[in-house]
Amino acid sequence: MKNNFHITFFGVKREVVPPELMALASSTSFLSYQDDQFMEQLDPAPDVIVCFATKEEEIANAEIAQTLRMNAPQGIIFFVTYEKSDFNKKILIKNGFSQVYLLPWELKDLIESMKNECVYSFLPELRNYTPVKIVDIIPGTVLDFSVKAFLPLNNLLIPFSFAGSPISPEKMAKLEEHSFNTLFIANEDVEKFRAYTVEIFKGLLKPGSMSETDRHEKLKKCVRDLISDIFIDDLKENTFSKSQNLLKEVKEVIHLLIGDKNLDYLKKIKSMVNQEGSFYQHLSNVSAYAGIFALMLGYDKPEDMALAGILHDLGKVNLPEEFANLEESTLSPHAFKAFQSHPVFTLDVIRLKRIPLPDKVITAILQHHEAMNGSGYPEGLEGHRISIEGRILAIANSFDKLTTLKSGEKRQTPREALETLYADNQGDPQKMILDVQLIKKIIDSI
Repeated sequence: MKNNFHITFFGVKREVVPPELMALASSTSFLSYQDDQFMEQLDPAPDVIVCFATKEEEIANAEIAQTLRMNAPQGIIFFVTYEKSDFNKKILIKNGFSQVYLLPWELKDLIESMKNECVYSFLPELRNYTPVKIVDIIPGTVLDFSVKAFLPLNNLLIPFSFAGSPISPEKMAKLEEHSFNTLFIANEDVEKFRAYTVEIFKGLLKPGSMSETDRHEKLKKCVRDLISDIFIDDLKENTFSKSQNLLKEVKEVIHLLIGDKNLDYLKKIKSMVNQEGSFYQHLSNVSAYAGIFALMLGYDKPEDMALAGILHDLGKVNLPEEFANLEESTLSPHAFKAFQSHPVFTLDVIRLKRIPLPDKVITAILQHHEAMNGSGYPEGLEGHRISIEGRILAIANSFDKLTTLKSGEKRQTPREALETLYADNQGDPQKMILDVQLIKKIIDSI
């Protein structure tokens, strides 16, 4: 087994690279876009190439992608920028980059991708497998393909079930007990898996439904494209036509999240909890939870809540960079005061891009950090002066923070997380942040 993970950096000095990124590498090399190696095949080939944006007139970022892709056709090449003006994700990926990241806001996304590549480096076999959501596999059914489980602490891929054998309910319960939500199938078996899920949905009288595995993959790409389009920093593009295209993208995301009329609420939530936290994941999670909680509560337009969720934190990119990866509790009083403006900044971004939104969506975004005891922001509203939309979105936001995977912390089931929110907010009205009556109704619905 390989024991060295090498990253080659282009266009950046060692001291500028985020330490979290450096910590993942066993070895590194630093090259300039003016070095001869830039135009040649790197030998030995690094596990990952990370390119930082350049302002040099002699070479454009798209040319960097094309040149490196020509010399490393199968290589993993990430592009990193601190400037929104460089963040045209679709064009840069089309020119050859594997993925594009806007730092510091997408640092967690970059770290997650780098960790995955590190695992692939040590366990190349894993590249031959595709992750599938556990909720898509029904205990007791017989599959015509084998399934494996990945043990991240040991970097091991082990058999879970074999083709022709029924899925053990006991083994599935064990996975659920430990809050695992992913299994792996061979790449060549993906179509067999899709055929299996189609038959399952037919048996459940839910023809045409989409598996959570396919939904998750489409959602991930859709959210990335949406955020990239919103952050293309070109005022000339803020036309009515562009804003309508953005709104269409948003609605496609909403349809993926809650558009299925056969949606199983608990199944959907289980497929999303206990994942690594990241900017994109938080937006899509809060959108899904807000839409699902709204459905559970009988709210008449759950798609509006999902819409508010997908957009609710966009304004954070207009905060100082040092706020990007800090918890609210660690901010100084001065920094926290600035941080409290991010709901307003979100609306500024939406207005700049001329995205037409219903008034209730705007209200939800503005009020998702208001608190029942009046201690919230930006307006310090209290109790039912906070709109129902703001209260639902606040619950979805808190639920995601509680169920996001954190190192060294116990994973929580959806019910456990909701019961924690209920316990933390019931009793003393002076300590109540979230609406406990709404939380209670959600708990009773699952």
